[in-house]
Amino acid sequence: IEQKAWARGGQRQSAPAQRMTDFVAGRISQDLPKTSYQPGIVSSEMDGILPTHVAFGLRMAFPEFGKKMHGYFTEEAVLHAVESRTSSPVRIPRDRESFQHPEVKGFFPCGEGAGYAGGILSAAMDGFKVADRL
Repeated sequence: IEQKAWARGGQRQSAPAQRMTDFVAGRISQDLPKTSYQPGIVSSEMDGILPTHVAFGLRMAFPEFGKKMHGYFTEEAVLHAVESRTSSPVRIPRDRESFQHPEVKGFFPCGEGAGYAGGILSAAMDGFKVADRL
């Protein structure tokens, strides 16, 4: 499939998108649910955007992850090329008062990757909290 991600949205800056279930099944999405992405989305085949080995890995991983996180792998889940929303499945420990890691001096875990936020705004707020303690 020859497809350029930037070309699918044209001049509107629409994002290429595909239902997760359709991506795993190898079919193009006939329709897409509403999204919070303001310029909009256009149905696209992620196989034309992602490298083959990445598409293969995701195709295997999404259903498995869906078994562990109820509601992740559904008809309503949409891949926006190439971002997906998933919070960190781990939480790096930190002291409640200092926000410093209890064993690694000078290490202040914060934000989404450390397990203290679920999106860009909450990650920014967590970063402010940690910086304030410093």
